[in-house]
Parts: sequence; C-alpha cells; structure tokens
Amino acid sequence: MKTVGIIAEFNPFHNGHKYLIEESKKITGADYCVVVMSGDFVQRGAPAITDKFTRARSALNSGADLVLELPSYYSLGSAEYFAAGAVSLLNKLNVVDFLAFGSEFEDLDLLLEIADILNEETDLFKRDIKENTKNGKRFASARENAVISEFVRKNPKGEKSSKEAEIKKALTSPNSILAIEYLRALGRTHSKISPVMIIRIGEGYHSNNITSYSSATAIRNSVIQSTGGITELPDSVKCTMPEDSFNSLNEKLRIGEYVREDILNNLLYYKLLQNKDNYCAFLDVTESLSNKITKNLDKFESFDSFCDTLKSKDLSYTRISRCLMHILLDIKAENMQRYKEDDFTSFIRILGQKKSSFPLLAMIGDNSDIPVLNRLKDAEKTLDPLSLQLFKENLDASRIYNLLCNAKKVSEFSLNPLII
Repeated sequence: MKTVGIIAEFNPFHNGHKYLIEESKKITGADYCVVVMSGDFVQRGAPAITDKFTRARSALNSGADLVLELPSYYSLGSAEYFAAGAVSLLNKLNVVDFLAFGSEFEDLDLLLEIADILNEETDLFKRDIKENTKNGKRFASARENAVISEFVRKNPKGEKSSKEAEIKKALTSPNSILAIEYLRALGRTHSKISPVMIIRIGEGYHSNNITSYSSATAIRNSVIQSTGGITELPDSVKCTMPEDSFNSLNEKLRIGEYVREDILNNLLYYKLLQNKDNYCAFLDVTESLSNKITKNLDKFESFDSFCDTLKSKDLSYTRISRCLMHILLDIKAENMQRYKEDDFTSFIRILGQKKSSFPLLAMIGDNSDIPVLNRLKDAEKTLDPLSLQLFKENLDASRIYNLLCNAKKVSEFSLNPLII
C-alpha cells in the first residue's frame, strides 16, 4: 500500500488543487492521498476565506482520502516554519511514501541542490550574505547572490550564467519557494519520504485572471468584489473550481459565514493597544518592527492600510501581515522555539476522511509517533504537556476565527470529522 502526502491551504479549493491530487496519485501509483491542510489561518497572514471543514470536504470530493489539520502556529508561519511543521507531521505518521507539491519550476535536481546549500549554511555562504546586506541589499537578494556563489563553488566547471537566472526564478516564485522549504525539511529530518514535483498549470500565483485554472488569489478577489450586498458569486467563477466547491463557497457567502477583509480592524487595533511597547514577544516581530508599530499606532485605520504603512524595502506586506496576525492570536516566539526544539510538536486532528480510508487510519494507529485525537475531549489524557499547550492555543485561534466569520457559537469539541 502506497500513500502520497500533500501540504495545502485550499483557500478556496479550485481546479488546480484537484489536478494536483489527481496527478500525485497517478504519478506515484498511491492508493491513498493524505492532505495536511492549514486550519483556520493561512500562510500569507490572514484568516482562511471559509472554514476548515468546508475546504476539507471539497478536497475529499476531489480525490483526497484523509485531511488533517495543520496547527495555526505553523500555518501562519514563514515558509520555513510552514513547511517544517507540515513535513514533521507527515514524517511522524510513518505511513507516507511520497510528498507531492506544485512548482512553477521544472528542475527538481536544482531545487534539491538549492535546498542542500541552504541547509548546509557554510561559513563562506554566511559571509556572502553578511557582505551583501552590508552593501545595502535586501536579505532576499543577498541570499540569492549567496546561493549562486555557493552553487558556482560546488560546480566549478558549470557555467554561472546558465544557472543564475534559474536559481533566481526558483527563489522568487511562490510555489517554488515552498517547494525548496519542503525539500529542506525532508533533508534536515533525513526523511524516508520521497519528493514528487508536479508542474503548476494555468494562471500564475498572483494572477487575477478568471480561467479554468485560476489562482486562489483571483477567486478570493471575486468573492471580495461580490460581497457588497450580493449574496452569490458571479457565474464566471464557476469554471474555476469543482461544482461542489463552488456551491459550498456560494452557500457560505449566502448565509454570511465567510471572512470579510475588514473584519480584523477593530480586534487588531485593540490587541495592538493592549500590548503597546511589548511586541517583540510575538513570533517574527523584530525590535525595529516593534518600534515602527509603536511609532505609527496613532495612524492605524485598518489592517490593510497599516500593513502598507509598515512595509518597507526589507519588510514585505505579507511578512508584516503575518506578524500582525501573530500579535492578534498571541503566537509567541518563545513557544514556537519550544515546538521547534521538540521537532515541531504535533498531534493528529482529523478534519475529514473517506470511508474507504479506514485501512490507512488503522496503519496510522499502529505506526504513528503521535496520537490521533479521535475525540478532542480526550486531549487532556492523550497529549503530553507541550502537545496539549499547542492544542489549546490552536483551539483559541479557532474560537477567534469562528467569531470573525460569523459562525454559530459551536464548540470545537462538538465538531466531528467529516466522513464521506
């Protein structure tokens, strides 16, 4: 029995995601597909557009066999933490043979070499980054140059010019950035899971074009544009996703259980006031960013405009958005360090499964290094103290999410995994 793993957000689930699942099972010959999916909050630093169970159902209806939740500490982390947390969870299942991921880049061997360079961090590599940043380059550009220099040192007979453009593309294309981090995480953990790359088809990550293979960005923007008193998505969006996914998203829009872009404004402002002058305790918030937040707090008007106010040459909008979400959700740097030192603490929370996946669940039960939470109320007696801390923090994030998306006040403890 072979199993392929996929790490995803499905925000929302669209045709490109269905293609990824289908191609992954086809290429690997896998009997089962396990998805580790961001729960309530996603890596770009925002709440998911619809709840995790709605997105899990769409995945199951399009070829996934089991959907597990990625805790918010990792789903809201940098690309490195996002990948490391998810890969660690897949490793600990001890039943996954392959990790499949999409990429705009076609050369898996080069991605593997870049991942190795980043993992090794030789003295010369670190010196190159230091010199580049001292000369005024942004960290991302400094790292690019350092990777290229290290590649040339490792391949003295190769032509720098022939690989320089490719390395820069790999380090700047959104899906390839994540692909490299997945490969780094597999390498660091000496994982037995084999990487499988699926070439991304259709529109680019940031494209707003509506086609059969639109980006999640384009679909989300269509939702935003449709919420000014309109309770249905435009028909043009139908072509972008499987029918059940489209209908689910439409239903959430109709009953108002979705996250509006402006819903974070007052809650974030309150949290910023509450923690004034003490932002450095939160994950990824540097002293310089903390000072900048304090200095500009009186200019706060909205989450979006505040990100624009704070962004700079060295700090992207997305990076700032993640930092603000860490403040809003009390995601602390100290706690993340403890989880990291524990090989990215995790537990198995099933969001949904197919009835046909019970043999897979039996294998996980027999082989997994971490417990399966069949019932959330069993967490107190099943999890070790650190895992229980992560579990409780994730529950708190879910409560805030349910408040944001106007969901009925239902306890997470009463929400059972989907079975289809």
